This record gives sequence, C-alpha cells and structure tokens, in this order.
Amino acid sequence: TRVQVLEPVLARHRGKTFYVTEKLDGTSFTAFLRDGQFGVCSRNLWLDETDDASTLVRLAKRLGLADRLRAVREGRGFWPAVQGEVIGPGIQGNKYGLAEVALRVFTVLDLDAGRSVPHADQLAVLADMGLEPVPQLGTLVLDHGVDELVKLSVGTSVLNPKAQREGIVLRPLAEED
Repeated sequence: TRVQVLEPVLARHRGKTFYVTEKLDGTSFTAFLRDGQFGVCSRNLWLDETDDASTLVRLAKRLGLADRLRAVREGRGFWPAVQGEVIGPGIQGNKYGLAEVALRVFTVLDLDAGRSVPHADQLAVLADMGLEPVPQLGTLVLDHGVDELVKLSVGTSVLNPKAQREGIVLRPLAEED
C-alpha cells in the first residue's frame, strides 16, 4: 500500500475534516467545457473528439458529456470539468467485474475559479448530470499517523467485494485559500 502523504502534511491538517473515497484502478479521464469548447483528455493528452477508436472518446459520446456539461454551465453559471476514472472491460483487467466501460467522477472543477467545487456541491452537480461519483466512504477528522492511514486504506472494493481496493483518497470538504 502506498501512502501519498508525509508526516508534516498530516501535522498541518490535524483536526480538519476530510471526505474519504475509494481510490479506483482505472484510466484517468477529464471532460471539460471552456468558452463553449468541449474537450476530452486522458492523463496527458487532449484527445480528438472524432476518434471513435478511443475508449475515452466513445464513453464521452455515449454519456452525452458535452450536453451534460452545457447544462451545468447554463444552470450553475461556471465553465465545468469532470475528472474521474474510467473502469470496466479492457481496462486494468476489469477488476470490478463490470459489463461495460463506466466513469466514476472524483472531481468537479469550476474552471472560472480554477478550483474544485466543494464536496457537497460536487455530489449535487453529479446528481444533476446523472453521473456517479467514485465510491464515498464517509468523513474523517484527521488525527491519524501514517501507519493508521495505511491500515484504513486496506479493504475490499465497494464496486466488487471480491477485489481488494486500490486504496483511499482523503480530500478536504472545500479547498482552502
């Protein structure tokens, strides 16, 4: 199990409340709408939205993400992006046993403000869009050491109880300035 935090970070955030999600083992995905332009990205590349050979492009089309992001822009007034993991057949051995490729979102971004939308608002935006978040595991007041966090990270996946989860992710309920 990897721990992606250091003791000084834990000390700095001690006593703060974080939400906890399951870290999924998939392929990184971003879809955005900025100044009216729709885009789909892998971890490092802005993809050609006409490339039907791309699993990520096909998924974005199947989910109608351009229209869903336009609805967020119209309803909430900011240029949005969603970031998540694409999981399912043909991706990392399909450890979740899914019948088709799926998206689980871990971040909704307000591109105007250049920051993540607060957690409660993210869940509301995703519900409005008809998209699923990564599995939510609750909240945690951070008063843990590295070893305790490692123990918390071990468990089975919410998506497939026969599979060990990749780990956990702790994020603040809202970004701090």
